[in-house]
Amino acid sequence: MNETRRRAYLEALGLDVWVQRPDAQSGSLLGTNQGRGSTLMVFPRASDMESELVRDLLRAAGGEPACAWLEPDPGAAGETLEELVAGRLITRILLFGGQPAKRLFAGAVPEVCGSSRLSVMPDLGTLARNGPAKKALWGALHDAAGGPDPDDR
Repeated sequence: MNETRRRAYLEALGLDVWVQRPDAQSGSLLGTNQGRGSTLMVFPRASDMESELVRDLLRAAGGEPACAWLEPDPGAAGETLEELVAGRLITRILLFGGQPAKRLFAGAVPEVCGSSRLSVMPDLGTLARNGPAKKALWGALHDAAGGPDPDDR
């Protein structure tokens, strides 16, 4: 059971829930969907999930992709990146744009977060109008899924 669901059950039972404050490295809390895939896509805003491009990305990733955004809904229990990686067995993280990277990591973005490889992708605006950026993202999605390299066709 993930931490968010556990806390919701305890709160529903009327029990006080004490939560440790996140550490300074990546203490930002993220809003999340209920996806169960091993790839986590992190977007700047929850409203990004409504764009046609993001819906296409989610279909291309296959399964039920896990998604997160920087601002959890008011009153909703958010999770840190480390909690998401550990709780959902994430093996690949794709950060879309520089904003999530700057917010989640002080300084340089590491190549690994917990048990996950981490990649910074262009922002959604760039992806919408830049062919080479789309091709790089397509390669990252297929790499994450263990699929064939799109250049091998």
